[in-house]
Order: sequence, then structure tokens, then C-alpha cells
Amino acid sequence: MKYYLSLLTFLFLFACGAAENAQQQTGTDSSGANTAEIKSWLEKLPVIKSENGSLYLVRETAPGPFNDRKFKKFSAGKLAGSRKFIPVLVEYEFDAEAQLLSSQLLVTFTPDGKEIARQEVGGLRLTAAGGSEDLRSWPVMFNDTTIEVREARSQGKSQVRHYVLTAGGDIRAVPPEKGTFEEYTTRFPALQLPFAVGSPVFTKLREVSHLSPWFSYEEVIGYDKLNVYHYGSVAATGKPRLLLYAYGPANDDGADLDTAVQVVACKPDGSVTDLKTLYGRLSGEGIERRWRNAEIQQDGSITVEESNVDDAEMASWELTSTETRLLTYRLDAAGMFQPEIRGITFAVPAYSLPALKAIFEHNKEQLAQKEGEHITEILFGIQDRMPFGIAVWVHFYQHGQQQLAELFTTDDTRTVLDRYVLYNYPEAAAYQAVKIPLEAGEDKAHPVTNLTGPVTIQLGATSLQVTPEGKFVKL
Repeated sequence: MKYYLSLLTFLFLFACGAAENAQQQTGTDSSGANTAEIKSWLEKLPVIKSENGSLYLVRETAPGPFNDRKFKKFSAGKLAGSRKFIPVLVEYEFDAEAQLLSSQLLVTFTPDGKEIARQEVGGLRLTAAGGSEDLRSWPVMFNDTTIEVREARSQGKSQVRHYVLTAGGDIRAVPPEKGTFEEYTTRFPALQLPFAVGSPVFTKLREVSHLSPWFSYEEVIGYDKLNVYHYGSVAATGKPRLLLYAYGPANDDGADLDTAVQVVACKPDGSVTDLKTLYGRLSGEGIERRWRNAEIQQDGSITVEESNVDDAEMASWELTSTETRLLTYRLDAAGMFQPEIRGITFAVPAYSLPALKAIFEHNKEQLAQKEGEHITEILFGIQDRMPFGIAVWVHFYQHGQQQLAELFTTDDTRTVLDRYVLYNYPEAAAYQAVKIPLEAGEDKAHPVTNLTGPVTIQLGATSLQVTPEGKFVKL
């Protein structure tokens, strides 16, 4: 899933940015070609599938009039709809050794096979050195007459460009909006502090123009929908301006984004200094992340609850858990949000002794094997505390009739700090003699953040606290 796994915490963010010039290509006249053959080729082309505006070429096709380039694979299709001309999307795929891996062109023809105009609307380009992705772009049907080209760059700002199909079949670039950043900020409602951030009412908000040079799509460029709204503006004394954006539900290759609100700190020239999500839900592959109960204080600091929900579909723990962090963000002199974690709670509402026994039963085949008597799994990391980070694990062990389930903590060198028995059968079995198998390694966290509050584990009706030394204390 594009961007997602590395971005559960960090996926679907917005930023301010300076404008970039649109790239344009002039049309190429192919009136010298055999128009009768082209007309026949056009009639055989499939209609392109479209889902939420995204365009999907159905299959490989004959190249027809596009056989003037050496390629590995060629596909083409007609845009759906009734027009006096025929718009065609073609795609070349080139050898893996090439710096340009693919190229997509939008080409318009008259019904009798004469080319009217063409424009590059997509492609994948690699850097000259190292072969990493440099630019990835693709077309989306913005409306019946407008093609939106989305560009994702490994370096620099992602952006969108618009091209309009005229009634005669010409392809014209739409210029970006003009205006100062200060004028742009007037589109945001002024928020009075303190302000509680809640679910946006889109009917009361102005939508962000896709042609605005003051909006950057950086981390959301891959989402199927880019419905973004001006949620609010905050101007705290002596602090960078805060712009709040709201955006509606979207999907990025399996990552489902719910209605959300995100705050961006900006310099006077419109460039971003930092950004955080304040409201929303992101889910996919058994994990869900939530932001709730955010409030912007009088001094410009922000409090918010950030939660990770694991539904245990892919975990040996097999019990749904929620890790919630209470955070306060304060802007420093450089306009960066510096976090203070005021508390961490790891909650497992369905925890019970029968649930633990069910886990043993579900894993009985693995636990019955000599090489598989142990199952260890990290539940969550506290990697915020000095002088070391702490990780909290669960350990299941079975040898013959003996069964052991326990929590344990490690520091960033994977040294076991403490153990808390959840289930030991028979009760007289010496669980201390059971060595927890851990591979050598380090779990250093970068950067280390400031944790000032308690770390609590709630297992059903049982509450534990993890001390700064990594010890379990029953409350």
C-alpha cells in the first residue's frame, strides 16, 4: 500500500507551499498519417474504465499511429462520453533500464482519424543516479471537460495541474490562481481561542481550489479524492499563523481516511514549518488510528488524544487493544510543534482468563513443537522516556502441560526489565526459570520525546502502571 505502512502515524497531512510553474506541451500535427487506418484503429479501442475519477486502461492494444517509439508494452483507450472529437489515453511502458519507465499521453482526434492535440499527463521517471523514483504522475477526470494531473515527487512539492478539453478538441492548460498568501488566508474563518476542534460541517466551509499555489498535496497526493476545505485560521500573538484544513473521506490503495482536520503552521511567506492531525480516523490492514478531543489553547498550544487501535487480526495476542496518548503540542521559535506526552494508556477491554486460554488453544500446534514453545510479541512502545526507551511485550509459553502467559518490559538494548504473570499453570510451576527468547538488537527511538505523565495498562478490570524504570505496579 503506497505510503501507508510507514505512515499509519504520519499518513494524510497537508502543507502550505510556494507555487510551481505548470508544465505544458504543444500539440503535434499528424495530418500526414493515414487517417483511414487511424479511424479504424480508433473504432477498435476499448472505453477506459473510471473509478472515482481514476482512469484504468483495460488491456494492451495495437499501437496504431503511436508505433514511432521503442516500447516494451503499449495500451490505449477512449475516454467515456459523447463528444464531437475522440479523446484517447495512451500509455507506453519502457525497459526497466531506462530512466523513463512509463509515459501517458492524452491525444484528441477528429472522428475521421486526424490528430488535433496531445499532452503528456502521466509517467514514471527515475533519478539518473541510483534509480530511485523521482517523479510519478497520473491523470484523473476532474469533471467532464477537465483532466487533473497529479504529480508526486521524491524531492520537492507535490502538485496538481489542470487541462481543459475544449469543444473543438484542443487541450489547454489552466493557469494557477494568482494572489498573495495573505489574501489566501482570508478564505479561512477566524477562530476564537480557546477552540475545540470537532467534525467539520462541509456545507458551511469553502472548498480549497485545486489551482491554488498556496496548498501542497505532499502526503495526500495518492488519495482518490482531494476534497479539501478551509476550516479555520488562528493568529496567536508571537506565534506562526495556524491554518486548519478539513477534508472528506478518501482511500489510498486500501488505507481508508475518514473526515479529518489538520493544522499547518506557516511562515509569513506561506511556506510550511510543521503540521499535525487534530481530528480524524485512518484505517487499514487491521490497524486504525484516531485523533479526537483536540483543543487550541489561548497561547497557541494544542492538546489532542491520539489513539492506535489494533483489531488483532494479524496478532498472536488476538485481543483488540487501544493505545491512547494524551499530547500537548507547543510551537517553538522555528514554528515546529514540540510534543509533551502527558500520559499513555494501553487498554484491552476483552481481556479475561478464558480469552488467554483461547489463545493457547488457537496456537496449540505451534506451541506443541519443541522449536515453537514460545510466542513473543511487542504490544506497544513507550520510546519516550529517559534514559532509555521501554517496550512492553506479551509472552506465551507451553511445555507439556505447563502454560505461561505474561507481560514483560525491555529497554532499548532488549534487556528484560520486569515480568508480570497473567496466567501460570500449574500454579506451582516456576515461571522465573522460563527464559524469554529474544533476538539480540536495539530498539532506540528517534527522536526521544518528552513523557511527563503515567503509563497505564488496563486489562479488563485490572490496571497496571509501568514505572520509569520499566517495572509493573498493580493499581
